[in-house]
Amino acid sequence: MAEPFSSLSTSIKFTEIEDVLVKFATRIALDAEKNLRSNKNGKDSNASGSLGESIKVTPVEFMGNNYSIEIRMLDYWQWVNDGRKPGKRPPIANIIKWIKDKQLRLDDKGVTKRGYKRDGTLISSSNKRVKIGNKEVSILEATAYKIAAKIGKFGTKATDFLTDAIDSNSEELIKEMRTALKKDIVIQIKR
Repeated sequence: MAEPFSSLSTSIKFTEIEDVLVKFATRIALDAEKNLRSNKNGKDSNASGSLGESIKVTPVEFMGNNYSIEIRMLDYWQWVNDGRKPGKRPPIANIIKWIKDKQLRLDDKGVTKRGYKRDGTLISSSNKRVKIGNKEVSILEATAYKIAAKIGKFGTKATDFLTDAIDSNSEELIKEMRTALKKDIVIQIKR
């Protein structure tokens, strides 16, 4: 005859693990933002500052048997982090915004009335119009089109701003997770 079984159901809270997850997600987010500003590839990948400012950490959630913590940021982060392979042009509207944020100027070789070289006209405020195919467009649109075409043809280099932030913290995260798990288990046993 089979013996009856009963199950013990208790909720286990891993507060030390949660603290470590929050600490490291925050550290990774801060490091990613710092990496964006450092321009390691010699290019300004965060011209408007919007991508860096958008990096946020969500609270820890326990879902089933898994902890979930997210680092959220603007949706184009992956193109900045991983680069873009040749083949497809990015949206022109995004390039126009980048040109405005970056305050790109025309090299119109102008001089002031006193003979000093002038910096050049802001592309975004130029009244110049050019023809692309059968269509006449502003110099801003033409510049954005040319940049998008070049990106489509050659792609862009990866910055690894997030990948590097994760990699530089992963070893220490694993060590601290082990320690936190031990502490949480001891706390549960002593209950």
